[in-house]
Amino acid sequence: MSSGIPIWPCEPEITARVNRLKENMAEAALDALVITSQHNFEYYTGFRSLFWLSDTRPFLAIVSRDKPGISIIVNRGEYGEIYSHLHVVPYDGFTDAALNATARFLSELPKGSAVGLDYGPDMNGRGSVALINFLQGAPQHFRLTDAADLIWRQRLIKSDHEFQAKRTACNIATDAFFDGLTDLKLGISEYEFGQLLKMRMIGLGADSVDWLPVRFGQGGMNYAAPNSDRPLQVDDFIWVDMGARRGDQISDLNRIAKVGRPTPEQEDIYDFVRDVTLCLAEGICPGMTGHDAFALFEKLWSARDFSRNGRLAIAGRVGHGSGVALTEPPSLMAGSTEVILEDMVLHVEPKLEIAGGVFQLEEVFRVTPIGPEFLSTISPAKLPTVEL
Repeated sequence: MSSGIPIWPCEPEITARVNRLKENMAEAALDALVITSQHNFEYYTGFRSLFWLSDTRPFLAIVSRDKPGISIIVNRGEYGEIYSHLHVVPYDGFTDAALNATARFLSELPKGSAVGLDYGPDMNGRGSVALINFLQGAPQHFRLTDAADLIWRQRLIKSDHEFQAKRTACNIATDAFFDGLTDLKLGISEYEFGQLLKMRMIGLGADSVDWLPVRFGQGGMNYAAPNSDRPLQVDDFIWVDMGARRGDQISDLNRIAKVGRPTPEQEDIYDFVRDVTLCLAEGICPGMTGHDAFALFEKLWSARDFSRNGRLAIAGRVGHGSGVALTEPPSLMAGSTEVILEDMVLHVEPKLEIAGGVFQLEEVFRVTPIGPEFLSTISPAKLPTVEL
């Protein structure tokens, strides 16, 4: 399956992203933009390193509006191969050395230049006071501003490369899940099954598996907790949410199965949740807001009344965007004014816990004017079962 799978964006893709960013910077009157987060750094540079696991030798990227290309500030021991589209500014040492290298690079800017940082609500807890203080105290007295919205304006709209990589990641995840049902046996733990699924995903071409909660049971669970030693039992539902990464995209979709024969009620509920999920995807179009999408969900959901016997678990929303990150804007939720645009990637994922089961079938699709282009293999028409 690995043949032909996109691994990482090529140089023309990266160049196009940087050029688009400079257009946005010109509109925002920014002279330079300092990029600090791993997702943004890799998105705009194509440069990867395993050393993001340590914060002692920081990576920074700088885009100067009036200079060609993009520059990266990296420790001398980290960059190895020099990519032709990158200007590498090496430093020796640690954080202080990285800040000094940044200052030397930005020293050519006029005093009072506007410098953006990729900080915003999505960077809560990840900003660097040291970097902010350093830039504010530089001789140029830079005017600093959050530039997260400027970057999101671009990252929300996906390229053909991103659609292809997203589709590949989703196929890896779903193929691993359904092939992996053969690994199940009574008494196997959530942790053990999760490890087997990871191995299958890596074997199918995933670069990493960043998100893989596995739950056995009948609902009412902490779906984001680490996988436990809970053993699989008769009549359990199997719920798995899968974040397999391929290149610069990650899958994020969930699938379910039932141990033993489902009841007619469970089959009926599966059919209903699946129909609502697919109809919601088919009803979303460019120009709608996140609130509009949520209102459509409520209309579809109102065909049945589960209020007495079930729990609709929607985590405040019934869908979201994704791309480089597992979840990205927009949020499909009540009150959201975020506008859905053509060529966004959206996920729809209503979840219902009822009748001794957990029913959720997350689907991933590209927004087009004529309806969804599904990037995930659509969930089976009937509730998958495992006979043990």
